[in-house]
Amino acid sequence: MRLTALWALSESGLGGIMHAFKIPFTGFFLGGFAIVIITLIACYSQNRWKEISRATILVILIKAAVSPQSPPMAYLAVGFQGLAGALIFGAIGHNKSAAMLFGCIALFESAIQKFLVMTLIFGNSIWEALDLFFKGITKDLHLSNDFSFSFWLIAGYTFVYSIWGLVLGNWASKIPDHISKEAHQILADYKNMITIADKAPATSNFKKKGKWIATFFMLLFIISTFIILGSAHKALYAITRTIAALLLIFFIINPLVKWLLQLWIIRQKNKHAAGVSSLMDLLPELKNLVRPAFRLARAKHTGIYMYKQFVFTLLVLTLFANNE
Repeated sequence: MRLTALWALSESGLGGIMHAFKIPFTGFFLGGFAIVIITLIACYSQNRWKEISRATILVILIKAAVSPQSPPMAYLAVGFQGLAGALIFGAIGHNKSAAMLFGCIALFESAIQKFLVMTLIFGNSIWEALDLFFKGITKDLHLSNDFSFSFWLIAGYTFVYSIWGLVLGNWASKIPDHISKEAHQILADYKNMITIADKAPATSNFKKKGKWIATFFMLLFIISTFIILGSAHKALYAITRTIAALLLIFFIINPLVKWLLQLWIIRQKNKHAAGVSSLMDLLPELKNLVRPAFRLARAKHTGIYMYKQFVFTLLVLTLFANNE
């Protein structure tokens, strides 16, 4: 239950906390964080399919309650991660191979989802503009331009995500052993640490505004590329296509999906009312563990190892701090 609560905290508010600590690659990290949590749930569960499926439903319900402004694609990502984890760990069991396969598939979907959304909004114009822009650069530099830049961009991006998923799955499969060896020292350090009570930082709205800013500049890039290349009709098409897609998404698709999602949530709330209540009670406690976990990790490590230790320390405190 505490791991499920930590997953729910991550989906509903940990991103804002991480922004406050200036932790880079927040989105990249949060996607991987779900992989670690689901892998640990599989490790500590007798019925992996049932427990992961139940945890996924509870996380979606908490996310809907705490972050109702979340777009439908965010719920889709959580649902896919939970379903993939339940299927893979339920069929294969908890082992290194299953964890790596799950991590790879989960982050591959996360990467592909981004490009599908971009294509839905901008159409093929964005990829055509990127290819034309890159060909213009290679032509000026007298280099070969007989390949699709957009294809290799998508392929490289999804490859990096997939490899990151493999790395995370491999690491997550080893965490239970590390916990048994290092938990005692971490809990002792936590007990001895003097913390200053303060409010957890509020979630920033920058991410939401950032999406609109990114959309504006992408559209500006597409239009500018086509106009410079003398394809004003393609620029006009890109404008009308993008506006039409945004209107379709925000006034038809999103409301319809949210309405269907709310119907599902209402039905599920009756079945999982006790679980949702328990998780909501746990969220403030776990939120207060984020700052101590970060301080403990920063006291002993720097660079990327500090973030790795932060996740591990937070997991240990989540599982055992209430027993101290």
